Amino acid sequence: MGSNEDVMISVKPGVTGGSFMVRGTAVLTNVPANITVTPVNDGSVFVGANATSSSSRHVFNLGTLQVHRLVCLFRFKIWWMIPCFGTSGGDIPAETQMLLLEVENKFYVLILPVLDGQFRTSLQGTPDNELEFCIESGDPDVQTTKIKEPVFVNSGNNPFKLIRNSIKILEKHKGTFKHIDNKQKPEHIDWFGWNTWDAFYCNVDPEGIKDGLESFSKGGCPPKLLTIDEGWQNIFPSYEENPTGELSRLINLEENTKFKGSKLDKSGKNLRDFIKTIKQKYGLKYVYIWHAMAGYWGGVLPESEVMKKYNPKIQPVVQSPGNLTHVVCSTLDNIQEKGIGLIDPSKIRDFYHDFHSYQASCGVDGVKVDVQSVLELLGAGYSGRVSLTKSYLGALEDSVTETFKSNNLICSMSLNTDFLYSTKKAAAARATEDFMPNEPTFQTLHVAAAAFNSLLIGEIIVPDWDMFYSDHITAEFHGAARALSGSAVYVSDKPGSHDFDIIKKLVLHDGSILRARYAGRPTRDCLFNDPVTDGKSLLKIWNLNKLSGVIGVFNCQRAGIWPPIKGSIYMPAPGSGIPISGIASAGDVDALEEVAGENWRGHCAVYACLSGSLKTMLKDAKFQVALEHLKCEVFTVSPIWAFSEDLRFAPIGLLDMYNSGGAVEAMDSENKSSECKIKVRIRGCGRFGAYSNKRPKCCSMNEKDEEFIYNPIDGLVTVKVEGEYSSREMVFVY
Repeated sequence: MGSNEDVMISVKPGVTGGSFMVRGTAVLTNVPANITVTPVNDGSVFVGANATSSSSRHVFNLGTLQVHRLVCLFRFKIWWMIPCFGTSGGDIPAETQMLLLEVENKFYVLILPVLDGQFRTSLQGTPDNELEFCIESGDPDVQTTKIKEPVFVNSGNNPFKLIRNSIKILEKHKGTFKHIDNKQKPEHIDWFGWNTWDAFYCNVDPEGIKDGLESFSKGGCPPKLLTIDEGWQNIFPSYEENPTGELSRLINLEENTKFKGSKLDKSGKNLRDFIKTIKQKYGLKYVYIWHAMAGYWGGVLPESEVMKKYNPKIQPVVQSPGNLTHVVCSTLDNIQEKGIGLIDPSKIRDFYHDFHSYQASCGVDGVKVDVQSVLELLGAGYSGRVSLTKSYLGALEDSVTETFKSNNLICSMSLNTDFLYSTKKAAAARATEDFMPNEPTFQTLHVAAAAFNSLLIGEIIVPDWDMFYSDHITAEFHGAARALSGSAVYVSDKPGSHDFDIIKKLVLHDGSILRARYAGRPTRDCLFNDPVTDGKSLLKIWNLNKLSGVIGVFNCQRAGIWPPIKGSIYMPAPGSGIPISGIASAGDVDALEEVAGENWRGHCAVYACLSGSLKTMLKDAKFQVALEHLKCEVFTVSPIWAFSEDLRFAPIGLLDMYNSGGAVEAMDSENKSSECKIKVRIRGCGRFGAYSNKRPKCCSMNEKDEEFIYNPIDGLVTVKVEGEYSSREMVFVY
């Protein structure tokens, strides 16, 4: 995406006459005298404050927030973020990690609480419409009376460029993290995967894994990535011995008895033999394995002979007051009572190296590392939460790249800014709370939260929108969302419970996926509307491919309320079954000019995947979309190219895939006096479609003539693409 704002701002934000001014407009009034402003560059500043006494935690008043539409991202649990919408300071919850304001429908102001030294910052509002920021170290011995750079403020005309540019400014200025453009992406994100969690939960075993791989293979969709989730480790109490859910701790680095000896049947004697067998039989490219940041949920067992070399000790946990204002996750109950078996930070590199070296020796290719935000509770005595997170995260990142020879790391339960602004290598992280198949009120919230959270986290990591069931009442809803997400696509189906029609709209014959270029995010006109509870707004998500854009439209209303709470029952209002209508346009793809070519005249071909309709229109032309409860539609938006005075053409892609345009790799042309050849390079097989304002003379693929169908009413050219080529060139002659 474009690296610079359309308009450079010469006057930096600052305090004038007690008001915090941005572009000549008061964003905050009654700004206290202890607030400081430090310029950065390109019209951005840091806001800080001075206190009268030293403390490890301060709450500073920034002033009275003026009336603007706002959206913020806040942690409703220690692990996860969701969006919140409003117009006043009182609408901003504690633990807000991003605040975006729309100022008088003219421009946008971004306010980011960041890390400053050993302190982590969050925002919060008050009933009196004031905006506050909170700094905390997490260690009573780490105190301060002043903070210079805890809150970053920037403004711009385009919200997506504004967020992107701001993260890049912070990357350069702070030096504590990397933008996603400057990271090596993990290999798994371009391949179809299967995660064992919702299939087996902690009861995962080799037999179940083989049954699942077998059923995928029989359906013609074998996964290329297998993630063996929680349930394989040696813990005390063990999985079998712990029916009451006592807090378990890791006792050694090896697999438990489920993955050893006679339990493996003909798959060998241990985890190494099992992984070798399933890779060979089922064509797996990658096997990832799960562990927690501290080893397991309860850390490691200090009494274990294996663990003693890492100097673990039971560390009590201390919750931040901000976290306690929201949903206190039930998983913390045992941890709160019994503490974490925490490895000495000076030994954590040794632990990760040993742990991952053993896994690599078993044929493991990468790791999913969960429960990461727990570190913010353990900072006392370790120079605070930020310092502890940096120690652990840096060691984890280095161990993964050194041991697995690639950046094959999925971070999870890590949506705090301690993680986001400390990650220099980790390039994939979960974007939202788990897909929970048995929670009917969670499904639309999951998709909406992932899209909004991606506004921020998508500039730092590839957001992982989590697994889903392909055989589920919401499978199409989730499948379409994953196609737009720009991230990995993986399911957690139980063996034999699959909808291969859904999977085949996401996955090509070779197991690869049509991943879009960026993180899927809400369209600009959706940013300040609640798509879950306002009863009227549709959620639109946009992304880009190499030669086209894509828009997904989702009816997330009347299915739940924020925040997602297990077991909640939501009863929609009478008459809520009526379809909701909204307006869309090709221009909803915010950066369409990037792929449109220099001579683009603003015309687009818009193909609706699920209804199969094709229309042409100007970029800014509006069209109506009406969707029933839990329904969606996906539109491929392909700029129409003018190859001569009377020839217009736009490649659409594989018509039966959710992200049709992801199949188009490149396009070129040869113009002669007697004919024009349009060459389109595609990947995958199925029905290929393109818009053409006239019927081609002929079509060929890899120099072989192909039959095609031309519809003169809508201009759709359709060619059946067969075979197993990973890439091929299609030529249309006019």
